[in-house]
Amino acid sequence: MNKYPILILHGWNLSAVKFKPLGDEFRKRGYKVLCPDLPGFGVAPKPKSSLYLSDYISFIKKYLIENKIDRVVLVGHSFGGRIGIKFAAENPKLLHALILTGTPGINPVPAAKISFFLVLTKLGKFALSLPGLSFMQNISRKLLYKMAGANDFYNTDEKMRETFKNVIKEILLPYLNQIDISTLLIWGAEDKIVPINIAQQMKKLIEGAKLVIIPDARHGLPWTHPKLFAEEVERFLEGI
Repeated sequence: MNKYPILILHGWNLSAVKFKPLGDEFRKRGYKVLCPDLPGFGVAPKPKSSLYLSDYISFIKKYLIENKIDRVVLVGHSFGGRIGIKFAAENPKLLHALILTGTPGINPVPAAKISFFLVLTKLGKFALSLPGLSFMQNISRKLLYKMAGANDFYNTDEKMRETFKNVIKEILLPYLNQIDISTLLIWGAEDKIVPINIAQQMKKLIEGAKLVIIPDARHGLPWTHPKLFAEEVERFLEGI
């Protein structure tokens, strides 16, 4: 079996460090592993302006060229999986396979709720800046984001919040239908951030996709169960 390099794309507010145990498991199995800090995260510099998924795709393409790699197995966790979905649809020749885990390819938060949340953040920022209310800003923001199902937004650096808005507003549904490479969806049974039903819907939209559910695992499946994750991925790759 030709063991293509594995490219791991981390989730929002994470970095390559979090995925070292998983990378080590793949290396034990003879794979070359790449796991860059995506722009704005880890040791990567903060962008001077807000980014879109297309900017992250350009980063990945440049990264592969710089590392002289023609084709990879892309493993995308959560936000990294968002990038992977669009990347796979637009650049199929650069991928041998696509592995998605905890990825909101179909947003678990309804579009109307996202729009409402974005409006509320603008109104809330204005209202809480009024004299006598500024002391409540942090508490109120945290509560607002939690109610909107957007804790990642609250826990994001101020400079990256516009990027977060750009990312969650992009609809990935059309890209799911365009993916025509071997795809594995590997999910934690107890993932509360991106529930299994999202993975099940994605499986129906990606032709030939396989879904593997790991019992007792949550959204952090790649680092809480790295050995099991790597075993499932290798089993899948051996079958294509």
